[in-house]
Amino acid sequence: MRTMKKYLFIAATAIVALASCSDESFVGNNSPNDLNGQEGTQAIVFNSGTNAVTRGDIVGSNAATKLGNNFYVMGTKGSAETATPSLTKVFDNYLVRYTENTAGKTTSNTANWEYVGVAADASHVKLSPDNIKNQTIKFWDYSQAQYDFLAFSTGTWKALKTTTPTAANNEIGVTSISSGTTLGTQAYKFYLPSTDALGQTYITDIVNVQKANYGKEVTLKFKNLGSKVRLALYETVPGYSIQASSVKFYTVNGTNNFTDANKSGNVNLISSDANTFAGSGTVTVTFPNMGTDNLNNSNYNKAKATVAGIGGGTTNKSFDALDDNTKAIAEGSETAGKIYIGRSLPYATFAGSKAASYYKTVFPISNSYPLTLRVDYTLISTDGSGEEINIYGAKAVIPSNYTVWQPNYAYTYIFKISDNTNGWTDPSGAEPAGLFPITFDAVVAEATDASGEQTTVSTVATPSIITYQQGHTYGTNEYSKTTKGKDNVVRKLYVMVMHNEGSPEAHPAGSTYASCPMDILSTTNALLYKVSDADATEAEVMDALENRTTDIDADDVTGRNTITLTKNSNISAVSTIVNGPDDNPITIASDHGNAAEIDIANDGVPTGTYAFVYDYTSGSKTTKTFYQPKTVASASIPNGTRYITTAILDGITTTTTANEAVNSNEYLYFSKTTDGTATTTYSYYSVDGKTTLPAGLLKVAINDTNLPTSDGSVVTSTAAFIFDVYTRNNGAYAVKVIKVVN
Repeated sequence: MRTMKKYLFIAATAIVALASCSDESFVGNNSPNDLNGQEGTQAIVFNSGTNAVTRGDIVGSNAATKLGNNFYVMGTKGSAETATPSLTKVFDNYLVRYTENTAGKTTSNTANWEYVGVAADASHVKLSPDNIKNQTIKFWDYSQAQYDFLAFSTGTWKALKTTTPTAANNEIGVTSISSGTTLGTQAYKFYLPSTDALGQTYITDIVNVQKANYGKEVTLKFKNLGSKVRLALYETVPGYSIQASSVKFYTVNGTNNFTDANKSGNVNLISSDANTFAGSGTVTVTFPNMGTDNLNNSNYNKAKATVAGIGGGTTNKSFDALDDNTKAIAEGSETAGKIYIGRSLPYATFAGSKAASYYKTVFPISNSYPLTLRVDYTLISTDGSGEEINIYGAKAVIPSNYTVWQPNYAYTYIFKISDNTNGWTDPSGAEPAGLFPITFDAVVAEATDASGEQTTVSTVATPSIITYQQGHTYGTNEYSKTTKGKDNVVRKLYVMVMHNEGSPEAHPAGSTYASCPMDILSTTNALLYKVSDADATEAEVMDALENRTTDIDADDVTGRNTITLTKNSNISAVSTIVNGPDDNPITIASDHGNAAEIDIANDGVPTGTYAFVYDYTSGSKTTKTFYQPKTVASASIPNGTRYITTAILDGITTTTTANEAVNSNEYLYFSKTTDGTATTTYSYYSVDGKTTLPAGLLKVAINDTNLPTSDGSVVTSTAAFIFDVYTRNNGAYAVKVIKVVN
């Protein structure tokens, strides 16, 4: 008579995790009947328990529904090898099926998940090799040092052995690891006919169970094979808001090609490669970082997806129209009845469907290209006047470093429109670009797990500037001196410079900027400044650089707008960004140049407002001296101030003729009026923005005789016009304002 044995059933949990990057590859609780590691007869069963569950995870019957009530599991056992995981197959693509209210009816089913005797059906092909005639119960083997588990599911779609599945029939083709193939070469291959099929495909990382943990619950955490991307806009233009209905997005990246045929009300990202936005494809899942040699690699036992055989690929992807739920209503003196885009980062206006959290599913991509957003919009004055400015063709570029999409990662690109624009106000594109160069901030947030969050911020002027700090908090424009990673080390800030066209390449000495799609960081053209005005905008910093009261070669800069830029030397060129979103480095390709590394934890980078400035001037700068009238409160003119008195003006007889050309760096201009009592009144005549002059203006040559310098003696300010002297240069600058906080 056979002796009855008492079985202790150990649970392997199947959890659909729509939030990834968890480090809990194995987490378990001791069973109340734990044999404390002693050899026993212990069955391996599956359930939908809640161990190792993090915020946002789906468990139990809800998890089963997401998985279509089925998943395939591979399980192996063996020794702890240095290069490969365990060796002997235990679960060779077993099909595990969920049936409600069946728990406890068999010894292999304690929580509604069963694998013993489960057979293929019309929706789930048999993937086990032919020599496996049926699926039998499995027990822990204490003679082995470790087990490794991995699994996948095709959700509510059919899993079939085909390379040509059809989306209309909800089919996904799948092949699994075969004899002689290592997981580093191929674990699974999925043939996906559409992005909908991609959204139904779930995989797990490898769950490694050491002998010390036999008798504890094994957790299989599923994650979707697809990546998710969403986009949003907000604006910070002083004195203006942006009417939401005026915002149009380009579907092509042509230069000054502002025709309506190239625009859409839907937000579009544009790539230079047709395969960036795949419509279908073959996805191979591998595990390139297995074995004890890779224990310290943050991608240890993590799945990697590679896409090939791409079909229906396009150079642009629509993310639908801006959502009404995230638009803003009129405030203060703004034009009543108008609807505007968001005015701050936490209230950015998203594209797409609120029900989907504004995400679109896209195929993972490991060899990405820069992504461009081009946009038109209308500025409406906030003073109640209703004055409008139309902007055409503004552009932002995200470099390929930050457009590599991983499975089950969610990326948010947020674009900030500020007063530093590269858009045109002239729809013909004939006039120079600008309000005063527009910037965007593009935030890329890996939103699957707070511990792995990634945010990059990019500006659009010409060129784009991208900032990145691991752990940067989504929803803020600030970078923290106290943000630490898992190693308790404060994360550094990185800056890259990206041109708006083409693929990255070096900026050869002596070349013109137009021929260089990417500018390369060097010690001479990448600068970091502390900004005296904590609220300075990119446009104000740009004005200080272009119009200085300090020498063009001075380390520190004081602008005609009184903003002071104090040079900070805590910046260096690096070819690797140390901490990517998954703690692995981001290596910058050799033809991409370098990134700037700013150690903001350093005492040499105190809290405050900084400006990263990229000087991409081709050749030597040319400079001109200009004079700007100013008001002096005191009756005495400060020593060294340039001025002109009404007495000097009384002696001038030369007047301008009609339509005379302006020469503002050689002359000052004044108007003269005389009333009936022969009282003369003089007014300064500004020629900013003018090309010709009316007749009758006084034209005063700028020289030491006509424009004396005060020695500090008393000159009645009401009888004199007083000027600041500044130098205007033709330097080409890109600017990003950076806030550093504790």
